[in-house]
Amino acid sequence: MVVKRIEGVAVPKQGKKKVQSISKLKKKLWIEFSIFIRNRDKWICYTCGRKAEGSGLHAGHFISKSVGGISLYFHEKNVNAQCYNCNINLSGNIWEYGQRLGTKTVEELYKIKKETAKWTVSDYLNKIEYYKNINKEYAMSDL
Repeated sequence: MVVKRIEGVAVPKQGKKKVQSISKLKKKLWIEFSIFIRNRDKWICYTCGRKAEGSGLHAGHFISKSVGGISLYFHEKNVNAQCYNCNINLSGNIWEYGQRLGTKTVEELYKIKKETAKWTVSDYLNKIEYYKNINKEYAMSDL
């Protein structure tokens, strides 16, 4: 324990609360969010309808993570369960994905893509907590 002396008396130093980096929070949120997506979609591929298990099912983006910005990265309408074949081999199976989403949703997502957003540490922490709680509910309903 680190101690400092004030007028000859040893006083424990108050530790600073360590703030997690945005990149670590983003990874934590992605874990909770992707579990939520797969559970929400009942482990069935959104684009082809196949049932998958474990690492065979991904949380696939309609508008790619690299161009969609943070708002679409974790947007529930932009992310759906996708099997490995659709998400990786077919590069998201975008035509089918868009057909299933429908014109109105696709237009809404492209509108959001044009907006810029910056999330704070508390934004990430709140979303992590939100999806953790939903995932607990899914786990309890499976019992």
